[in-house]
Amino acid sequence: MLLQTVIYAMRPMVSYKAISIGANNAELGLIASSFAVLSLLVAVSIGRWVDRWGEPRFVIAGAVIILSVAVGLIWIDSIWALAASQAILGLGHILSVVATQALVANRGDPKKRNGRFGMFTVIVSLGQLVGPAGGGLLAGTSASDPSENTLGFGVEQVFLGATIASLLATIIALSLIQPARGTRGREKRVAPATDASPQLHLKYWESVGRVMKTPNMPQAMLVSLSVLTAIDILAAYLPAYGQANGLSVETVGLLLAARAAASMGSRLLMLPLLKFAGLRWTLALSAVLPALALAVFPFVGSLPVLYVLLALAGFGLGLGQPVTLAWVAGQAPRAIRGTALGVRITGNRLGQTVLPAAIGLIAGASSISAIFLALAGLLGASTLAVLRADFSKDLSSDQD
Repeated sequence: MLLQTVIYAMRPMVSYKAISIGANNAELGLIASSFAVLSLLVAVSIGRWVDRWGEPRFVIAGAVIILSVAVGLIWIDSIWALAASQAILGLGHILSVVATQALVANRGDPKKRNGRFGMFTVIVSLGQLVGPAGGGLLAGTSASDPSENTLGFGVEQVFLGATIASLLATIIALSLIQPARGTRGREKRVAPATDASPQLHLKYWESVGRVMKTPNMPQAMLVSLSVLTAIDILAAYLPAYGQANGLSVETVGLLLAARAAASMGSRLLMLPLLKFAGLRWTLALSAVLPALALAVFPFVGSLPVLYVLLALAGFGLGLGQPVTLAWVAGQAPRAIRGTALGVRITGNRLGQTVLPAAIGLIAGASSISAIFLALAGLLGASTLAVLRADFSKDLSSDQD
C-alpha cells in the first residue's frame, strides 16, 4: 500500500511540476507515456525471473527504485528529466507489482485466490485514495503559506513526503527475506517453482505464445489495458483540466481520491457481483460505466456532479483489474504464472505507452475535453469485446 500511495501522490504532482515549467498537452502526454516505456520492455522477463528466483527480492528492488525517483524529483526542473524520472518510476512499479501479484497468486488455497486478489486490489485502491488526496492537500496547504507563495514549493513537499514513505516501504520489504528453516509456522503456500519445472525451460517466445493461446486472453488484456490506461491518463491530465477550469490542486487531489474510493468500494463488492452477474457482465460493467461517465465529464460545470461522475467511473474502473488478474492467474499453470502476469502487464504497459502520447497529441490539436472523449471510446470498445467473448471457465481452478 505504501508504494501505491507514493506513486499516486507523485504522479499528479509531476504533471503540476511540468505545467509550472511550461509543458503543453502533448508534452504532458509524453511524460505520462514514459512511465510505461521501460516496464514494457521487461515485464515478461520479470515474470520469468520471479518464477525462477521467488518474489521478495523483486519487491525490494522496486521499493529502492521508487525511493530513488522520489529523491530525484525534488531537484528535477526540466521536461525531459521529468519524462526520464517517470520511466524509471515505471520500472520500479513493475518490479513490485509483478512480484506482489505472484505472492498473492501462489500463497494460500487456490480456491480462495479470487478473494485474495479482491483484498489485494482493495489495499491498492486505498493507496490510490490516500496518495492523491494527501498529496493535493499537502501541496495546496504548503503553496498557500504567505512566505512561500508558489505551488512549486508545495509540490516539492509532496516529493519529500514520498521519499520518507518509500524509505519506510523499503524497510518493510526487507522483512520478506527470511532464513530457510524446517517447518516455519503453519502457513499454507504453493512451493516456489524450481529449475526442475519443465515450463521454466521454455524459450522466451514459446512461453509468451503459450500464455497468449489461453482462451480469451486478448479480451482480458484489452479490458485490463483500457482500465489501467484510463486511471493513468486521469492522474496525468486532471491537473491540466483543473488548471484550465479554475480547480485548485486540493480539489483535483480530492477528485482523484473520489475515483479511488469508488474503486475500493467496487472491489469490496467484487465477489458478490461475480456471483450475481457472472464474469461477462461484471467485466462489461467495469468498462461501460466509466465510458458513460467520462463521455459526460467535460461538459459538466458543477463541482458536485464532477465528484459523482468520477465516483461512477471509479466504481467501474475498480472492477477491471482484480477480475482480469484472477482470471489470468487461474488459467495459467503454476510454473509460468509469473510469466502470464508479466504478459498481461506488458499489454497494460503497451497501452500506457502508446495511448497517453496519442491522446496528448489529440488534446494538443483540439482541447483538453478530447482526452475524456477518447477514453470513453476506448472503454466502449472494451465493452463490446467483453460482450462477444466467452468467459465461462472456472476462475478458481489451479493447474500445474
